[in-house]
Amino acid sequence: MGTAPLPGLLWFLSALVTPGGSLTCKVCTSSNAQFCNVSSMVCSEDHACAASYTLTNTYGAVYTMSCAPKHHCDSPGSISASNGRIRRSTTCCYTDNCTPAPPILPDDDFRPNGLTCQSCLSTNSKWCYSKRTIECSGEENACLLHTSQYYAPIRRSVAVRGCATESICSLGTQWVQFGAIKMKSKYSCVFSGTPPSRYGLVASVTAALVLVKCLHF
Repeated sequence: MGTAPLPGLLWFLSALVTPGGSLTCKVCTSSNAQFCNVSSMVCSEDHACAASYTLTNTYGAVYTMSCAPKHHCDSPGSISASNGRIRRSTTCCYTDNCTPAPPILPDDDFRPNGLTCQSCLSTNSKWCYSKRTIECSGEENACLLHTSQYYAPIRRSVAVRGCATESICSLGTQWVQFGAIKMKSKYSCVFSGTPPSRYGLVASVTAALVLVKCLHF
């Protein structure tokens, strides 16, 4: 089993507000919600204030508060690869500078569900391929290709394959900018065990700072 770091999904999240209005939301990133140094930002319309908790079995936890689109709210999910596992959950609230309820991670479920996916990691490419496979379990019923492209502070690309829940697959393409970090994150899924196409990626944001932590820039 490989020991390379598994890119994290820092879920830079969002949710639902009254159409035509923009919320001001708290923003912070920390390993612990109690020690998150909060600032604030004005969100895009049809976004809400979101709190996200991401836990890897190797590199620990990241807690974030920010803005996010409504389909990111209240949809816990997980990713598994041969070198690690990530669980995440997001909660939302809908008034200026509100504090979302603490996110609750999905339970671990290691019962095989019959799906087998490729598992690989590349730290210098937007694509990876391997004959190595992983047996999926629980509600991880899709084969995932996750790509992250960093444009600052240095240019770098990371690709990882494994199993994922449908909630992970439904996230959309987004750019993330947090301090000096600028990143584009994408997720592509298929539900048959066939490798995803190089094109037409279904994308999403998860995690800039988790990935920075895992890659040790």
